[in-house]
Amino acid sequence: MREVEYVILSQGCAMAYSKPIGKILLEDMAKMNPVILPGVPRVFEAVMEGVDRKMRRTGGITLKLYNFFVRVAILHSRMHRKMFRQNFMPKQEVTPLWWILFLIPWTLLFPLKALGDAIIFKKIRAMLGKNFRAGIAGGGSYPKNVDEWFWALGVEVVEGYGLTETAPIVSVRHITRPVFGCIGEPLYGINARIVDMEGNDVGKGKKGVLQIKGGTVMKGYYKRPELTAKAIDSDGWLDTGDLAIIGVGGELKILGRVKDTIVLRGGENVEPVPLEVKLEESVYIQTAVVVGQDQRNLGALILPNKEELEIWAKQNNVAFESFEDLLANEEVYKFMDSIVRDIISAKNGFRAFERIPRFALLSKPFEVGRELSAKQELMRYKISELYAKELKAVFKE
Repeated sequence: MREVEYVILSQGCAMAYSKPIGKILLEDMAKMNPVILPGVPRVFEAVMEGVDRKMRRTGGITLKLYNFFVRVAILHSRMHRKMFRQNFMPKQEVTPLWWILFLIPWTLLFPLKALGDAIIFKKIRAMLGKNFRAGIAGGGSYPKNVDEWFWALGVEVVEGYGLTETAPIVSVRHITRPVFGCIGEPLYGINARIVDMEGNDVGKGKKGVLQIKGGTVMKGYYKRPELTAKAIDSDGWLDTGDLAIIGVGGELKILGRVKDTIVLRGGENVEPVPLEVKLEESVYIQTAVVVGQDQRNLGALILPNKEELEIWAKQNNVAFESFEDLLANEEVYKFMDSIVRDIISAKNGFRAFERIPRFALLSKPFEVGRELSAKQELMRYKISELYAKELKAVFKE
Protein backbone atom coordinates (compact mmCIF):
# COMPACT_ATOMS: atom_id res chain seq x y z
CA MET A 1 0.00 0.00 0.00
CA ARG A 2 2.97 2.33 0.49
CA GLU A 3 3.65 2.40 -3.25
CA VAL A 4 0.01 3.27 -3.87
CA GLU A 5 0.38 6.17 -1.45
CA TYR A 6 3.49 7.38 -3.32
CA VAL A 7 1.61 7.27 -6.63
CA ILE A 8 -1.34 9.17 -5.17
CA LEU A 9 0.93 11.88 -3.72
CA SER A 10 2.95 12.13 -6.94
CA GLN A 11 -0.26 12.96 -8.83
CA GLY A 12 -1.23 15.73 -6.41
CA CYS A 13 -4.20 13.81 -5.05
CA ALA A 14 -5.57 13.70 -1.53
CA MET A 15 -5.82 10.58 0.64
CA ALA A 16 -8.40 9.59 3.21
CA TYR A 17 -8.19 6.66 5.63
CA SER A 18 -11.01 4.61 7.07
CA LYS A 19 -11.61 1.29 8.84
CA PRO A 20 -12.56 -2.08 7.27
CA ILE A 21 -15.89 -2.00 9.10
CA GLY A 22 -18.88 -1.86 6.79
CA LYS A 23 -20.85 0.88 8.54
CA ILE A 24 -17.87 3.18 9.15
CA LEU A 25 -16.36 2.65 5.70
CA LEU A 26 -19.62 3.34 3.85
CA GLU A 27 -20.25 6.50 5.89
CA ASP A 28 -16.71 7.75 5.15
CA MET A 29 -17.06 7.03 1.43
CA ALA A 30 -20.31 8.97 1.25
CA LYS A 31 -18.57 11.95 2.91
CA MET A 32 -15.24 11.83 1.02
CA ASN A 33 -16.46 10.76 -2.45
CA PRO A 34 -13.26 8.86 -3.37
CA VAL A 35 -12.29 8.13 -6.96
CA ILE A 36 -10.10 5.10 -6.25
CA LEU A 37 -10.29 2.79 -3.24
CA PRO A 38 -7.14 0.69 -2.73
CA GLY A 39 -7.27 -1.84 0.09
CA VAL A 40 -6.82 -5.41 1.21
CA PRO A 41 -9.61 -7.83 0.18
CA ARG A 42 -11.15 -7.57 3.64
CA VAL A 43 -12.04 -3.93 2.91
CA PHE A 44 -14.24 -4.88 -0.04
CA GLU A 45 -15.68 -7.80 1.87
CA ALA A 46 -16.62 -5.31 4.60
CA VAL A 47 -18.39 -3.10 2.05
CA MET A 48 -20.41 -6.06 0.78
CA GLU A 49 -21.24 -7.18 4.32
CA GLY A 50 -22.19 -3.61 5.25
CA VAL A 51 -24.70 -3.44 2.40
CA ASP A 52 -26.05 -6.92 3.21
CA ARG A 53 -26.44 -5.98 6.87
CA LYS A 54 -28.27 -2.77 5.99
CA MET A 55 -30.66 -4.70 3.75
CA ARG A 56 -31.33 -7.32 6.43
CA ARG A 57 -32.14 -4.61 8.95
CA THR A 58 -34.51 -2.99 6.48
CA GLY A 59 -36.15 -6.36 5.85
CA GLY A 60 -39.54 -6.80 4.23
CA ILE A 61 -40.03 -6.38 0.50
CA THR A 62 -36.78 -4.42 0.16
CA LEU A 63 -34.70 -7.36 1.39
CA LYS A 64 -36.58 -9.79 -0.86
CA LEU A 65 -36.09 -7.58 -3.89
CA TYR A 66 -32.42 -7.11 -3.06
CA ASN A 67 -31.77 -10.85 -2.75
CA PHE A 68 -33.73 -11.58 -5.93
CA PHE A 69 -32.04 -8.97 -8.09
CA VAL A 70 -28.55 -9.85 -6.80
CA ARG A 71 -29.11 -13.49 -7.79
CA VAL A 72 -30.41 -12.40 -11.20
CA ALA A 73 -27.48 -10.03 -11.75
CA ILE A 74 -24.88 -12.62 -10.77
CA LEU A 75 -26.44 -15.22 -13.08
CA HIS A 76 -26.63 -12.74 -15.96
CA SER A 77 -23.04 -11.62 -15.36
CA ARG A 78 -21.79 -15.22 -15.43
CA MET A 79 -23.40 -15.79 -18.82
CA HIS A 80 -22.20 -12.40 -20.08
CA ARG A 81 -18.59 -13.19 -19.17
CA LYS A 82 -18.74 -16.52 -20.98
CA MET A 83 -20.25 -14.98 -24.09
CA PHE A 84 -17.91 -12.00 -24.26
CA ARG A 85 -14.70 -13.77 -23.19
CA GLN A 86 -14.33 -11.91 -19.90
CA ASN A 87 -13.37 -14.96 -17.84
CA PHE A 88 -9.84 -16.15 -17.20
CA MET A 89 -9.17 -18.97 -19.67
CA PRO A 90 -6.23 -21.36 -19.14
CA LYS A 91 -7.05 -22.88 -22.52
CA GLN A 92 -8.79 -21.64 -25.64
CA GLU A 93 -12.59 -21.93 -25.56
CA VAL A 94 -15.11 -22.02 -28.40
CA THR A 95 -16.95 -18.74 -27.79
CA PRO A 96 -19.87 -19.36 -30.27
CA LEU A 97 -20.86 -22.36 -28.14
CA TRP A 98 -21.67 -20.11 -25.19
CA TRP A 99 -23.73 -17.82 -27.42
CA ILE A 100 -25.83 -20.79 -28.52
CA LEU A 101 -26.38 -21.92 -24.94
CA PHE A 102 -26.90 -18.56 -23.26
CA LEU A 103 -28.34 -16.12 -25.82
CA ILE A 104 -32.01 -16.69 -24.94
CA PRO A 105 -31.68 -16.75 -21.09
CA TRP A 106 -29.14 -13.88 -21.24
CA THR A 107 -31.64 -11.82 -23.27
CA LEU A 108 -34.57 -12.66 -20.98
CA LEU A 109 -32.63 -11.78 -17.83
CA PHE A 110 -31.37 -8.45 -19.17
CA PRO A 111 -34.59 -6.47 -18.43
CA LEU A 112 -34.69 -7.90 -14.90
CA LYS A 113 -31.06 -6.93 -14.30
CA ALA A 114 -31.78 -3.45 -15.67
CA LEU A 115 -34.79 -3.13 -13.34
CA GLY A 116 -32.67 -4.24 -10.40
CA ASP A 117 -30.06 -1.67 -11.38
CA ALA A 118 -32.67 1.09 -11.44
CA ILE A 119 -34.35 0.37 -8.11
CA ILE A 120 -31.60 -1.32 -6.04
CA PHE A 121 -28.05 -1.29 -7.45
CA LYS A 122 -28.04 2.41 -8.32
CA LYS A 123 -28.69 3.23 -4.67
CA ILE A 124 -25.93 0.87 -3.53
CA ARG A 125 -23.44 2.49 -5.90
CA ALA A 126 -24.42 5.86 -4.45
CA MET A 127 -23.22 4.61 -1.05
CA LEU A 128 -19.68 4.52 -2.49
CA GLY A 129 -19.72 8.25 -3.23
CA LYS A 130 -20.40 10.41 -6.26
CA ASN A 131 -16.98 10.07 -7.89
CA PHE A 132 -16.18 6.38 -7.38
CA ARG A 133 -14.41 4.80 -10.34
CA ALA A 134 -12.80 1.60 -9.07
CA GLY A 135 -11.45 -0.33 -6.14
CA ILE A 136 -8.08 -2.09 -6.16
CA ALA A 137 -7.75 -5.19 -3.99
CA GLY A 138 -4.27 -6.38 -3.05
CA GLY A 139 -2.26 -7.90 -0.23
CA GLY A 140 -4.19 -11.18 -0.32
CA SER A 141 -6.50 -13.16 -2.55
CA TYR A 142 -9.73 -11.42 -3.57
CA PRO A 143 -12.64 -13.78 -2.70
CA LYS A 144 -14.63 -14.98 -5.69
CA ASN A 145 -18.02 -14.33 -4.07
CA VAL A 146 -17.05 -10.70 -3.34
CA ASP A 147 -15.69 -10.31 -6.87
CA GLU A 148 -18.95 -11.62 -8.34
CA TRP A 149 -21.08 -9.39 -6.12
CA PHE A 150 -19.33 -6.18 -7.15
CA TRP A 151 -19.21 -7.25 -10.80
CA ALA A 152 -22.94 -7.98 -10.82
CA LEU A 153 -23.76 -4.63 -9.21
CA GLY A 154 -21.74 -2.73 -11.79
CA VAL A 155 -18.99 -1.65 -9.39
CA GLU A 156 -15.48 -2.07 -10.75
CA VAL A 157 -13.05 -3.69 -8.33
CA VAL A 158 -9.82 -5.08 -9.74
CA GLU A 159 -7.28 -7.40 -8.14
CA GLY A 160 -3.58 -6.70 -7.97
CA TYR A 161 -0.57 -8.83 -7.09
CA GLY A 162 2.96 -8.21 -5.95
CA LEU A 163 5.73 -8.98 -3.50
CA THR A 164 8.08 -6.91 -1.38
CA GLU A 165 10.86 -8.38 -3.52
CA THR A 166 9.26 -6.93 -6.69
CA ALA A 167 8.90 -3.37 -5.38
CA PRO A 168 6.04 -4.58 -5.02
CA ILE A 169 3.48 -4.49 -7.86
CA VAL A 170 3.69 -7.20 -10.53
CA SER A 171 0.28 -7.03 -12.16
CA VAL A 172 -3.19 -5.53 -11.82
CA ARG A 173 -6.41 -6.48 -13.58
CA HIS A 174 -7.39 -3.84 -16.15
CA ILE A 175 -10.10 -1.42 -15.06
CA THR A 176 -11.40 -0.74 -18.58
CA ARG A 177 -11.18 -4.34 -19.87
CA PRO A 178 -11.23 -6.60 -16.81
CA VAL A 179 -10.90 -10.37 -16.97
CA PHE A 180 -12.70 -12.14 -14.13
CA GLY A 181 -10.78 -14.52 -11.88
CA CYS A 182 -7.26 -13.28 -12.50
CA ILE A 183 -4.75 -10.62 -11.48
CA GLY A 184 -4.21 -9.27 -14.99
CA GLU A 185 -1.09 -9.18 -17.12
CA PRO A 186 2.35 -8.21 -15.80
CA LEU A 187 3.03 -4.48 -15.91
CA TYR A 188 5.23 -2.98 -18.62
CA GLY A 189 8.85 -4.11 -18.22
CA ILE A 190 7.96 -7.10 -16.06
CA ASN A 191 8.13 -10.66 -17.38
CA ALA A 192 6.46 -13.70 -15.85
CA ARG A 193 6.81 -17.42 -16.47
CA ILE A 194 5.55 -20.65 -14.93
CA VAL A 195 8.03 -23.40 -14.12
CA ASP A 196 7.73 -26.92 -12.72
CA MET A 197 9.50 -28.09 -9.57
CA GLU A 198 12.66 -28.73 -11.62
CA GLY A 199 12.69 -25.18 -12.98
CA ASN A 200 11.51 -25.98 -16.51
CA ASP A 201 9.24 -23.44 -18.23
CA VAL A 202 5.83 -25.11 -18.72
CA GLY A 203 4.27 -22.30 -20.75
CA LYS A 204 0.66 -21.16 -20.78
CA GLY A 205 -2.25 -23.18 -19.46
CA LYS A 206 -0.26 -25.31 -17.02
CA LYS A 207 0.06 -25.04 -13.26
CA GLY A 208 3.47 -24.37 -11.76
CA VAL A 209 5.59 -21.94 -9.75
CA LEU A 210 5.43 -18.29 -10.75
CA GLN A 211 8.74 -16.58 -11.47
CA ILE A 212 9.20 -12.86 -12.15
CA LYS A 213 11.95 -10.96 -13.99
CA GLY A 214 12.34 -7.24 -14.60
CA GLY A 215 13.70 -3.93 -13.37
CA THR A 216 11.48 -3.97 -10.29
CA VAL A 217 12.96 -7.21 -8.94
CA MET A 218 15.29 -6.64 -5.99
CA LYS A 219 19.03 -7.09 -6.25
CA GLY A 220 19.01 -9.41 -3.26
CA TYR A 221 18.47 -9.78 0.47
CA TYR A 222 20.68 -7.48 2.54
CA LYS A 223 23.88 -9.32 3.50
CA ARG A 224 22.20 -12.69 2.79
CA PRO A 225 23.88 -13.96 -0.40
CA GLU A 226 22.90 -17.58 0.29
CA LEU A 227 19.22 -16.60 0.61
CA THR A 228 19.45 -14.43 -2.50
CA ALA A 229 20.89 -17.35 -4.49
CA LYS A 230 17.90 -19.49 -3.52
CA ALA A 231 15.39 -16.81 -4.55
CA ILE A 232 16.95 -15.48 -7.77
CA ASP A 233 18.63 -17.65 -10.41
CA SER A 234 21.61 -16.70 -12.56
CA ASP A 235 19.31 -15.29 -15.27
CA GLY A 236 17.56 -12.95 -12.86
CA TRP A 237 14.30 -14.87 -12.39
CA LEU A 238 12.79 -14.43 -8.91
CA ASP A 239 11.00 -17.45 -7.48
CA THR A 240 7.81 -16.07 -5.90
CA GLY A 241 6.85 -19.28 -4.14
CA ASP A 242 3.33 -18.94 -5.56
CA LEU A 243 1.55 -21.56 -7.62
CA ALA A 244 0.04 -19.94 -10.70
CA ILE A 245 -1.07 -20.37 -14.28
CA ILE A 246 -0.89 -18.10 -17.34
CA GLY A 247 -4.06 -17.83 -19.41
CA VAL A 248 -4.44 -17.62 -23.18
CA GLY A 249 -4.50 -13.83 -23.01
CA GLY A 250 -1.33 -13.61 -20.95
CA GLU A 251 -3.20 -12.96 -17.68
CA LEU A 252 -1.97 -14.48 -14.43
CA LYS A 253 -4.06 -16.46 -11.98
CA ILE A 254 -2.68 -17.31 -8.53
CA LEU A 255 -3.64 -20.79 -7.33
CA GLY A 256 -1.92 -21.01 -3.96
CA ARG A 257 1.48 -20.93 -2.33
CA VAL A 258 4.43 -23.25 -2.33
CA LYS A 259 6.06 -21.32 0.47
CA ASP A 260 4.96 -21.91 4.04
CA THR A 261 3.89 -18.32 4.68
CA ILE A 262 0.12 -17.94 4.97
CA VAL A 263 -1.46 -14.69 3.78
CA LEU A 264 -4.91 -13.97 5.21
CA ARG A 265 -7.57 -11.91 3.47
CA GLY A 266 -6.72 -8.93 5.63
CA GLY A 267 -3.14 -9.00 4.34
CA GLU A 268 -1.66 -10.43 7.55
CA ASN A 269 1.32 -12.74 7.01
CA VAL A 270 1.46 -15.77 9.27
CA GLU A 271 4.30 -18.24 9.61
CA PRO A 272 2.58 -21.54 10.45
CA VAL A 273 5.59 -23.45 11.77
CA PRO A 274 5.88 -21.67 15.17
CA LEU A 275 2.17 -22.28 15.78
CA GLU A 276 2.46 -25.94 14.77
CA VAL A 277 5.50 -26.49 16.99
CA LYS A 278 3.71 -24.93 19.95
CA LEU A 279 0.56 -27.01 19.38
CA GLU A 280 2.58 -30.20 19.16
CA GLU A 281 3.99 -29.51 22.61
CA SER A 282 0.68 -30.74 24.00
CA VAL A 283 0.61 -34.43 24.91
CA TYR A 284 -2.77 -34.63 23.21
CA ILE A 285 -1.57 -33.40 19.79
CA GLN A 286 0.62 -35.60 17.64
CA THR A 287 0.59 -33.52 14.46
CA ALA A 288 -0.77 -30.08 13.65
CA VAL A 289 -0.98 -28.34 10.29
CA VAL A 290 -2.00 -24.69 10.33
CA VAL A 291 -3.87 -23.54 7.23
CA GLY A 292 -5.72 -20.44 6.10
CA GLN A 293 -4.32 -19.09 2.83
CA ASP A 294 -6.74 -16.43 1.52
CA GLN A 295 -9.17 -17.01 4.38
CA ARG A 296 -10.45 -14.58 7.00
CA ASN A 297 -8.72 -16.47 9.78
CA LEU A 298 -6.52 -19.47 10.42
CA GLY A 299 -7.70 -23.05 10.73
CA ALA A 300 -5.92 -26.31 11.40
CA LEU A 301 -5.81 -30.02 10.71
CA ILE A 302 -5.01 -31.82 13.95
CA LEU A 303 -4.05 -35.45 14.48
CA PRO A 304 -4.58 -36.17 18.20
CA ASN A 305 -2.33 -38.49 20.16
CA LYS A 306 -4.46 -41.62 20.06
CA GLU A 307 -3.23 -43.15 23.29
CA GLU A 308 -3.47 -39.98 25.40
CA LEU A 309 -6.89 -39.03 24.05
CA GLU A 310 -8.31 -42.47 24.71
CA ILE A 311 -7.02 -42.30 28.29
CA TRP A 312 -8.70 -38.92 28.73
CA ALA A 313 -11.95 -40.31 27.29
CA LYS A 314 -12.00 -43.22 29.74
CA GLN A 315 -11.22 -40.94 32.68
CA ASN A 316 -14.08 -38.65 31.69
CA ASN A 317 -16.59 -41.39 30.90
CA VAL A 318 -16.74 -40.62 27.19
CA ALA A 319 -17.92 -43.81 25.49
CA PHE A 320 -16.51 -44.84 22.09
CA GLU A 321 -16.11 -47.95 19.96
CA SER A 322 -13.25 -46.79 17.74
CA PHE A 323 -10.82 -43.89 17.44
CA GLU A 324 -12.87 -42.47 14.57
CA ASP A 325 -15.98 -42.70 16.74
CA LEU A 326 -14.16 -40.88 19.54
CA LEU A 327 -13.10 -38.02 17.27
CA ALA A 328 -16.69 -37.53 16.16
CA ASN A 329 -17.80 -36.92 19.75
CA GLU A 330 -18.72 -33.31 20.49
CA GLU A 331 -17.15 -33.47 23.95
CA VAL A 332 -13.81 -34.44 22.41
CA TYR A 333 -13.94 -31.48 20.02
CA LYS A 334 -14.69 -29.11 22.91
CA PHE A 335 -11.77 -30.58 24.88
CA MET A 336 -9.35 -30.20 21.96
CA ASP A 337 -10.69 -26.71 21.28
CA SER A 338 -9.88 -25.69 24.86
CA ILE A 339 -6.32 -26.94 24.36
CA VAL A 340 -5.86 -25.08 21.08
CA ARG A 341 -7.28 -21.84 22.50
CA ASP A 342 -5.09 -22.10 25.59
CA ILE A 343 -1.92 -22.69 23.55
CA ILE A 344 -2.48 -20.18 20.74
CA SER A 345 -3.20 -17.22 22.97
CA ALA A 346 -1.86 -13.82 23.93
CA LYS A 347 -0.24 -15.22 27.06
CA ASN A 348 2.01 -17.32 24.80
CA GLY A 349 2.87 -14.35 22.62
CA PHE A 350 0.50 -14.99 19.73
CA ARG A 351 -1.35 -12.15 18.02
CA ALA A 352 -5.12 -11.96 17.55
CA PHE A 353 -5.04 -12.94 13.87
CA GLU A 354 -2.98 -16.03 14.75
CA ARG A 355 -5.83 -17.55 16.75
CA ILE A 356 -7.36 -20.77 15.43
CA PRO A 357 -11.15 -20.63 15.87
CA ARG A 358 -11.91 -23.90 14.05
CA PHE A 359 -10.09 -27.07 13.10
CA ALA A 360 -10.63 -30.62 11.85
CA LEU A 361 -9.57 -33.74 13.74
CA LEU A 362 -7.79 -36.43 11.71
CA SER A 363 -7.58 -40.11 12.60
CA LYS A 364 -4.74 -41.31 10.36
CA PRO A 365 -1.04 -40.29 10.62
CA PHE A 366 0.59 -38.62 7.62
CA GLU A 367 2.51 -40.86 5.21
CA VAL A 368 5.68 -40.37 3.17
CA GLY A 369 4.78 -39.92 -0.48
CA ARG A 370 1.31 -38.69 0.40
CA GLU A 371 1.39 -35.80 2.86
CA LEU A 372 5.13 -36.00 3.60
CA SER A 373 8.21 -35.75 1.42
CA ALA A 374 11.09 -38.21 1.59
CA LYS A 375 12.65 -35.83 4.13
CA GLN A 376 9.53 -36.11 6.32
CA GLU A 377 8.60 -32.54 5.48
CA LEU A 378 5.00 -31.44 5.05
CA MET A 379 3.94 -30.99 1.42
CA ARG A 380 1.41 -28.27 2.15
CA TYR A 381 0.09 -27.91 -1.38
CA LYS A 382 -0.76 -31.62 -1.41
CA ILE A 383 -2.40 -31.47 2.00
CA SER A 384 -4.76 -28.75 0.74
CA GLU A 385 -5.87 -31.08 -2.05
CA LEU A 386 -6.06 -34.28 0.00
CA TYR A 387 -8.09 -32.71 2.77
CA ALA A 388 -10.26 -30.37 0.69
CA LYS A 389 -13.46 -31.72 2.28
CA GLU A 390 -12.20 -31.21 5.83
CA LEU A 391 -10.90 -27.73 5.03
CA LYS A 392 -14.21 -26.75 3.46
CA ALA A 393 -15.91 -27.57 6.76
CA VAL A 394 -13.28 -25.69 8.76
CA PHE A 395 -13.75 -22.48 6.75
CA LYS A 396 -17.49 -22.75 6.29
CA GLU A 397 -18.98 -19.32 7.03
